[in-house]
Amino acid sequence: MKRIIVILGFLISINCLAQDSIQIDSINNEEIVDIFNTIQLLKEFKTENLMIRLFSYGNESGSAGFNNGEITDDIYFAVSEIDELPKQSLFRIKNLYSTEIVSIVDSKNDKVLIALTHIENKTKKTLKLELTINELTKASR
Repeated sequence: MKRIIVILGFLISINCLAQDSIQIDSINNEEIVDIFNTIQLLKEFKTENLMIRLFSYGNESGSAGFNNGEITDDIYFAVSEIDELPKQSLFRIKNLYSTEIVSIVDSKNDKVLIALTHIENKTKKTLKLELTINELTKASR
């Protein structure tokens, strides 16, 4: 019984010490601050072997080319294997205006088919993509 009390006391003291070691830092790197304050999660999707996150990052005011200051976005595709030591990739499509995710479909061989729309020259266009852990390409179908 004495041994159990000593072990419990030891565990409680370790737990109390661990809470005192929390470190809070202020991040002053302007690029990192801008990214975390501007980036927006568009969609998160999980297949049997992959975790996919699509992010939108707004460009500077007026980047859409209109007088009203509207912006284009860069769309980031973060892909990670679901594993203890995952392979990870990051892809980007630059300068899309008014982007919407239409569909994300899991295909065979860890390939994901993504359809999104964007506006180009005042016309709504659909972009079909194939995404794997190694590459992002325009879909041939």
